[in-house]
Amino acid sequence: MASSGEINGTACIVQNGTGEIVGQGSLTHTYGGTLIETSNKSNGDAVTYLAGENATKQHVLSGDFIYNNDTQFRKVREDILNGTPDTYTLTYVSDATTDESFSGLFFPTGLSDSLGMGTAVASTISFNSSGPVVHTPAVT
Repeated sequence: MASSGEINGTACIVQNGTGEIVGQGSLTHTYGGTLIETSNKSNGDAVTYLAGENATKQHVLSGDFIYNNDTQFRKVREDILNGTPDTYTLTYVSDATTDESFSGLFFPTGLSDSLGMGTAVASTISFNSSGPVVHTPAVT
């Protein structure tokens, strides 16, 4: 870990509901919450939003995983084909007392395999949340 507190992406893991790591690769975590507009004539031309509220809240984990023969990785691929959700947790591993994590019910989707000649096979997968996601903040 660097002295500035940054973490390396290799220390971020995705686990399924049994606690098993489902794969290794590069991930992007996106939170999409839509602000609720409350603009009205009394605000003139200014746009205003409801404080502390978002609509259509969703977390999406997406990225490239190295294809492998691990049982849990293959289960994720089957879940994509069958439309089956599972509980997944994304943890940012650091030297904190408690690491930051996001956990909830996610549907794996968007399977795309890259089969480059002479290179490792990579599977692009997205995990779309369905329902509330529990955020555990990092505690140092």
